Amino acid sequence: MKKTALLSLLLIFSFCLFGQNKQETDIDQWLYQTEEENIDASRDTVVTNDLIKVNYNQKSAHLAMAMSMLIPGTGQFYANRTAITTYIFPILELGFIGGIVYYNKQGNDKTDKYEKYANGELVTYLTPDGTPISGYRYERGRQNQIQDILKDINTVDIYEDTYFRLDENNSQHFYEDIGKYPHYVFGWMDWYYRFAADESGNFVTPRWQFDGPNDSPHTHWTGNYPICGQNTDIAISINSHEMSRMRQTYIKMRNDAKDDYGIAHLFTFGLAFNHLVSGLDAVRVTRNFNRYYISQAAPSFNFYAAMPSGNVTPMVGFKWMF
Repeated sequence: MKKTALLSLLLIFSFCLFGQNKQETDIDQWLYQTEEENIDASRDTVVTNDLIKVNYNQKSAHLAMAMSMLIPGTGQFYANRTAITTYIFPILELGFIGGIVYYNKQGNDKTDKYEKYANGELVTYLTPDGTPISGYRYERGRQNQIQDILKDINTVDIYEDTYFRLDENNSQHFYEDIGKYPHYVFGWMDWYYRFAADESGNFVTPRWQFDGPNDSPHTHWTGNYPICGQNTDIAISINSHEMSRMRQTYIKMRNDAKDDYGIAHLFTFGLAFNHLVSGLDAVRVTRNFNRYYISQAAPSFNFYAAMPSGNVTPMVGFKWMF
């Protein structure tokens, strides 16, 4: 009996609570109002059934910007996947990454080639009398031999140990210096056997050209006279291509590699710029989406109930917000 009484009290309490919390709608008021209340109601009263609701959550521009700056296009996809930039920025991203990988590889391959050209492969050089001499195109031994002679010519000139600082290892600086600076030309095979050897390839003291007397301070070396062949009385300038054809070929090979690395760097800047612009564009797409979402929605129909004379009259309305 106690359980039955308790259950009955709970049911009564629930019905009372439900009755207190129930909210009347416009339809409920119309259904339960008296006839007098119907007469007093305005003849133009229109009751909507509230069938049309827009389920729309506002997109975050900050989140979209962060997503696109991290991975271009993702912010646009989050905000409005139908935007054309949703697909443009990822395509550009792949293009920039592909360019970086390709041109860096080209630069690496060309670097390997010019390093091998300088001192990575044995070649045969023919002296003027046809004597074959085998060796590397560039050798430190030849460079050290000639630079020591130049340093001993004048003890007060600029040519001293601190002036010649070629790396002993095959470092990046070594490969840069032998092509960049003229005072490291002595190690190139064709220079040595033209300006420091006879017709058979035997060593001969080089004939120097200076911009002043040998005993004057700060005398600068400006060129050399060929040891054999024609025009031995005409000095070849240190800036002339005739000093060493091998060196000129090497310089061109290095410049080709640098050009490829330069293009790869441009693609790197393009990649960073793509991330930045994609982030800014994601803000634009998000704002446009938030601003025009409802106006871009498809047209819809609304259902109404009108009571011009106290009687329910069904009505249909066409709704298009723009």
